[in-house]
Amino acid sequence: MKSVKIGFIGGGNMGGAMIEALWRAQPDGASSAEDEQKFDGGSEACGTENLAQTDKNASQCECEKKAKFEILACARSKNEALRQRFSVKIAASEADLAREADAVVLATKPASYEAILRLIAPELAGKILLLLAPSFDIKRARQIVGEGVYIARAMPNIAACIGASATALCFDAGFSEAKEETVREIIAKIGKIYEIDEAGFAAFTGIAGSLPAYVCAFIEAAADAGVRGGLPRRLCYDAVCAAIEGTARLIQSGKHPAALKDEVCSPAGTTIEGLVALENGGFRGALMQAIAACIAKARG
Repeated sequence: MKSVKIGFIGGGNMGGAMIEALWRAQPDGASSAEDEQKFDGGSEACGTENLAQTDKNASQCECEKKAKFEILACARSKNEALRQRFSVKIAASEADLAREADAVVLATKPASYEAILRLIAPELAGKILLLLAPSFDIKRARQIVGEGVYIARAMPNIAACIGASATALCFDAGFSEAKEETVREIIAKIGKIYEIDEAGFAAFTGIAGSLPAYVCAFIEAAADAGVRGGLPRRLCYDAVCAAIEGTARLIQSGKHPAALKDEVCSPAGTTIEGLVALENGGFRGALMQAIAACIAKARG
């Protein structure tokens, strides 16, 4: 099977996280020595087989039937770090990368999207373009790159680097089934996929894309409280994370959050006292306002 060349323009938090996930998914966790060399946009590349998956339970046999991936990058100041850490090929320019790649992932800051799209548009005919910005929609990209380009949009989160992202995904009209499957295989490597209408992307950004920051603030505050209570900080961080992970797994198994909360709250017990304090502090309202503000910003 011919390898699919995935080109990343940008290698910051999200681009780097996705590159790391694809790198980790390879059988040996690294590309071949040949892949460390810089290319000029016209060389023939040799792909490395990756174990692609559509869910966490996919068997190795099933994975091997999926597409092979080869990673290319053009990330300016981050090029050398990406090459050294993940052995990815480095393009001389964004246009060279777009010319070489089968699928281009635009992972730069949203402010630079328009200029980059105008630069690479002549090289995108017949190729996949994957947008990651929370406030740059498919229609706007289409106006810049024109017809003949397969445009998809994804909203991952920072957990992509360990294959644990919650990622929204949508496709523009005209995608072939084969090209849709290629995009799904890429996104499946970074975590769980939620195919939704593009109109829902702003809300998804609020509840999943930006949520790790809110969870981290919660974890830090809870750990501080544990330290105040006399526990070592390292233990506090680990215990809080373990408690959150276990709770999330219970909910994902089918337990309703309200029912689980009620089970933990014994009459006149410690937990209900803590909940009262949270309610007095406006915890739920503050969280809902934070997510609403995020959604409003994502809608532009």
